[in-house]
Amino acid sequence: MPNITAIQNYLQKLGITPETTTTYIELVKLGPSGALPLAKQTGIARTQVYRHLESLQAAGLVSAEQLSYGTMYRSLPIENIEGLLASREAETASLRTDLRSMSDALQAIAGSAGPKATVRHYYGLAGLKQANWNLVKAHKEYRVFEAAHLSEHLDAAFARRCREREIERGLTSYDLTNATAVSAAEIEPFNPARTYIRHIDPSVLQINFEVYIYDDVVTLLDYSPEQRLALEIHHPTLHALMRQLFDAMWSMATPITIQK
Repeated sequence: MPNITAIQNYLQKLGITPETTTTYIELVKLGPSGALPLAKQTGIARTQVYRHLESLQAAGLVSAEQLSYGTMYRSLPIENIEGLLASREAETASLRTDLRSMSDALQAIAGSAGPKATVRHYYGLAGLKQANWNLVKAHKEYRVFEAAHLSEHLDAAFARRCREREIERGLTSYDLTNATAVSAAEIEPFNPARTYIRHIDPSVLQINFEVYIYDDVVTLLDYSPEQRLALEIHHPTLHALMRQLFDAMWSMATPITIQK
């Protein structure tokens, strides 16, 4: 049986509303049709049906043919949204390109009065994802007091994209954990030559809170459902101290061989 909800959820990610998707699905069922039969089939007012059809035409999912007695609408293959996806990708690429210049412009506005040390707060799941995405922009390497793998905190697709980005950027990671074993399946994809994990006995250091250390940044992350927040502290002196503490613990820890 067709999963209508799955289709609605998929298209909603592209900004196509459930009602618009319903209009599209009913047009697929009816075949070439005018707006009036489509309104009767969907139970949606004809004026609204026209609006939904316009949205579907913009997405490349419906074509309109002007006939002597009115307009005939035809459903087009859902694969046609590849054009919309390509457009979104181009927009995202443009925004990413412009981000650096926007940051420079704001820094210029702040001028010398801008703070040398800052604390940035991130809230909710979206905030935690942003803090993790900032981590993969680290320069060369990062260190982690790890309570659990990222895929245990956030959705698997996002965790995988972060790890892919680390590989793309050639980052080296140093993970300090209380875990005694790690399997490749838990952290795939990863670069074995740049992924180092060590076990530290909980009696020496119990890691129940995530801490990221990279560049001049120390990030504290609380993934608990009650909190879900991250504090990203940009402070060179604090970073230097936390890196010394991490390296001291690292020297006491036991290397873990990642199991296949």
